[in-house]
Amino acid sequence: MSMKQELILMYQDEEVLSFLLDLDNNKIKMLDKLEGFDKAPYGMVGEEDEGELNRILYKFFNGRTLAETRHDYDNIRKAIGCKDSFELSFRGHGLSLSNHYWFRRENENLKYKDINFFTNKWDDTFARAVLTEDYDALSKCDLNVPDIVTDGWAVKGWLCEDVPKLYKLGITKGHSEDSIAEVLSSRLACRMFDESEVLKYQLATIGGQYASVSASMLGLDEEMVPLSDILPIDVWELYFGKTQDRSKGAEFFRRVSEIGIPNLEDRFVKLFCLRSLSFVSDLHFDNISVIRHIPTGNIRMAPIYDLAGAFASSQGARDFLSTVNQATLMIVYFLYRGLEKDWDYSWYNPDSLIGFEDEIREYLSKSDFYTPDLIDNIIEVYNEQKKYLNEIACV
Repeated sequence: MSMKQELILMYQDEEVLSFLLDLDNNKIKMLDKLEGFDKAPYGMVGEEDEGELNRILYKFFNGRTLAETRHDYDNIRKAIGCKDSFELSFRGHGLSLSNHYWFRRENENLKYKDINFFTNKWDDTFARAVLTEDYDALSKCDLNVPDIVTDGWAVKGWLCEDVPKLYKLGITKGHSEDSIAEVLSSRLACRMFDESEVLKYQLATIGGQYASVSASMLGLDEEMVPLSDILPIDVWELYFGKTQDRSKGAEFFRRVSEIGIPNLEDRFVKLFCLRSLSFVSDLHFDNISVIRHIPTGNIRMAPIYDLAGAFASSQGARDFLSTVNQATLMIVYFLYRGLEKDWDYSWYNPDSLIGFEDEIREYLSKSDFYTPDLIDNIIEVYNEQKKYLNEIACV
């Protein structure tokens, strides 16, 4: 593969911009705005500073790479024969299931309707090889697949089924509790909120391991935009500081209200409540997104997704709760509360949670990690948090 080449960034069949790709140095340089530049990725339209345009473009492409923190990353890189995930992401056409952008090389005569993953099947041998740890098969795989532009730490793969579905095995090799807990947290969210607000996860097995399975969230003409691309860094700092300093919570919501995204404040209240009950550890701004309709610019909240680390399935929580005592439980109660009485809880129905303890026990019992004592401890924390939510929400 040529280390330097000029490419066209496409939005469906519209030419958005030309850029120079330098794989020797992992650099991107925008060359020209083209006829379809009004369809450029979020943050570029209206920006005139050349340096800022190149920064946004690089971030856009860098966000479409396999995470080098994945435990299977080196196996994939060596089997494919590329120096890093940035190079791998350009082995195909950059087609994704997170938006409708791709890139076209010189003299290629391709139409989006014929190659996109939303309406066409693809060879999912790559995903099946990764999910079953058959890395030798990767050297023969077609690399026009969504997997090479899907980021995130978890081992995952997109399979062609009735609709495209993402299979996630979890972050830590051999720990099926990651996937089980994500499905369980999704079921809890579906009980608490309107089902349209939640990406539904199902539990499946592949290669002898449990996987959480979900479908794509997007329709035509839409792109996912994480809040990390929208909210300033100081709002991020307020978000993570609100547990330790309650005054930061009020400031955080004041700043969020200024952003102008419909239902964003309401979404954060619901996420804080979900985190309180399921101890989700991965609700950072890359895992909270909006969906933008590109032709109109209209924005809606993306469904709640990526519920990693729920119910003590993260490494830190596993170590923490496996030696639980009363003092430990008190710390957990403190860390996962952070709810305020003056928030709007009119959406909350305490009856929706009746009997969920049985689901906790049913799902967590599928993993050997969750001993009966640990499940009891988790249910105790859940019930304490539910009691607290009911006290402040049902007044």
